[in-house]
Amino acid sequence: MSGWDAQAARFFATRLQVGEGDEILVTHGSSAPESRCVRGRAREARELALADEAEARSGGGLGHLARRCPTVWLVERRGDDDLVALRLAAILASVLLGPILDARVPELLGVKTARVRLESA
Repeated sequence: MSGWDAQAARFFATRLQVGEGDEILVTHGSSAPESRCVRGRAREARELALADEAEARSGGGLGHLARRCPTVWLVERRGDDDLVALRLAAILASVLLGPILDARVPELLGVKTARVRLESA
């Protein structure tokens, strides 16, 4: 977790702390901490199919990156525009060197695109 926190502080002006159970406390700047549940598990064929679909829609090569990731990290999302969840997903993607998959669309995001979305919000 210390590596995740260091990455969060350096590149996202955010602090991460372990909460209860599978919660991570996310503090961005001077905002109050907010928690999101995070858990990892082995990648399933469904994620690869969604990544392939997203790659076919937009290109960019992130589908190939998704294939190299044996583990997926699920970040709790509270609503469609949950910036805390997006920030946490971007931090994890930057540390774990994988893409962000929004399974609802489906859409693949890289860290750069996630940061742009966060900055424009």
